[in-house]
Amino acid sequence: MNHLFIVDPLPSLNVTADTTVAFMREAARRGHDVATVEVEGILAREGRAVAHSVPTRLLSGEDGPWYATDAPVTRPLDEFDVVWMRKDPPYDLAYFYVAHLLSLVEPHTLVVNSGRGLREVTEKLFVSHFPDLTPEALVSRSIDDLLGFLDHLGGEMIVKPLDGCGGEGVFHLSSGDRNVRALLEMATGHGTVFQIAQRYVPEIRAGDKRIILLEGEPIGAVLRVPEAWETRANFHVGGSAVRAEITDRDREICDRLRPSLLEHGIFFAGIDVIGDWLTEVNVTSPTGIREINALDGVRLEEQVLDRVEKRSGERRGG
Repeated sequence: MNHLFIVDPLPSLNVTADTTVAFMREAARRGHDVATVEVEGILAREGRAVAHSVPTRLLSGEDGPWYATDAPVTRPLDEFDVVWMRKDPPYDLAYFYVAHLLSLVEPHTLVVNSGRGLREVTEKLFVSHFPDLTPEALVSRSIDDLLGFLDHLGGEMIVKPLDGCGGEGVFHLSSGDRNVRALLEMATGHGTVFQIAQRYVPEIRAGDKRIILLEGEPIGAVLRVPEAWETRANFHVGGSAVRAEITDRDREICDRLRPSLLEHGIFFAGIDVIGDWLTEVNVTSPTGIREINALDGVRLEEQVLDRVEKRSGERRGG
C-alpha cells in the first residue's frame, strides 16, 4: 500500500508523543510505502489533486533522527491508496482549501478524514447538533450577549475560540472578576471574532476524557487532568495523562455521534467528555493514542491500520 501523510514540517513532530508518527511507523512496519507533504505542496491540475510528495523512510529508535527522505516526486493524490490529513490546527483558509482539494481524490482513494467531513464537522460547533449531550452553550461574537449568558449561567462559564486548539485562548470566566469584559474584548477582538461559551463543568478538576473513535466506535480513552492552578487539561499546557475507562455514558454519546460521523466520512476522531458531557468532536488531527498505548499496554495504531487496509481494499476493489 502507498500512504501519503499531509503533515506539519517533519522536524516539528514529536517522535515519542505524536499520533501521526505512530501511524507512519505502523504503515512502514507493515511494508507499506510512506510519503509526506506539507499543505503548500498540494495543488490541483486539470481537475486532479496533485502533491509534491516526499518519499519518507521511518527509522527506529526515539533518539536521533527518526526519518529519512528521498527526492520529492510530483504525483496525483489518487495514485495513493490512503491520504491522511494530519496537519495540526489552526483551521485556516489554507486548511479549508486543501479540504476541498481532498474531495477530488474520493471515492477511489481513502482519505482520513474526508474532505467533506473536514469542511463540515467544525470541531467546536459540531456538538451543537447534540444539545442534550453537551453543556449549555452560546455561540456569539457580541460581548453583551456573552455577558448576558454569563449571568444566565449563574456567573461562571468557559469561553473558547471556534478555531483554537491545544487549549489556546480558553478562558474560565466568573462574574466577580473585574477583568471579564476586558477578557471578552480580547477574545472576541472587540466583537469581531466568534466564541463559544459553555456552562462550566466542575468535573474538569477530575479530568477531561479524550475518547478515540474509529469509524464511530470507541477504541480507547485517556483522562487529561489539569494542573492545580489550571482550568485547561490539554497535554499542550501541562495536563497529566491518567488511565480511563469507557463508561456506559461514554458509549451512549458515541452511539449518538456514530451515524453522523460516518455520514460525513469521519474515519478517525477524538471526542472530549467532561463528567457526563460532550464538549468537543476533534476531527482535524486527533491525538491521544500514544498516551493510551502507554497506560493500557496496547497499540491502537494497529487497529487503525487494520481498518484502513480493509476500507482501502474495498475502495480499490481488492
